[in-house]
Amino acid sequence: MRVITGSAKGRKLKMPKGGKTRPAMDKVKGSTFNIIASLVSDARFLDLFAGSGNLGIEGLSRGGSYAAFVDASRECTKTISENLEITKLSDRGKVFTMDCLKFLQTFKADPFDIVFIDPPYLKGLLEPLLNYIPECSLFTKETLFIIERQKKDIIGIETLPAYKLLDERNFGDTVLTFFRLT
Repeated sequence: MRVITGSAKGRKLKMPKGGKTRPAMDKVKGSTFNIIASLVSDARFLDLFAGSGNLGIEGLSRGGSYAAFVDASRECTKTISENLEITKLSDRGKVFTMDCLKFLQTFKADPFDIVFIDPPYLKGLLEPLLNYIPECSLFTKETLFIIERQKKDIIGIETLPAYKLLDERNFGDTVLTFFRLT
């Protein structure tokens, strides 16, 4: 796994030990950043279920101003910190070892511009987040949310009144869902 482009282009990223994470494939990550390219410069990123930090680090490498990385696993957050050092981006990233919903409920900061949500597939972790996001002060109607999920993990964004579905892209069994608050 590597950084595709930007200031850290080509740098190889470490993966957390234990094989419990599922990094975004380069093809999916590349497509995601092609879609959001015009929004990345100076953006504030939130990388939930961050794993190796792959997505937030790519955003920083492409010109993002700040990224918060949240994962409940100490092994993952240790790896993210190492990856920020490897890419020389640690001055613009902050790592949090905690449950993603708890982070949203307790963290106070300026709103984020782009939020990556990449939970373990089919574990039921999306529903509590989607229920809480509309009342969270970390987001505005301009915040772009991107969920990476498995096709079988139906979330029904289009049926939730608090959200406006913008786009969905399929990559085999992987689906990217782009949405904003209404």
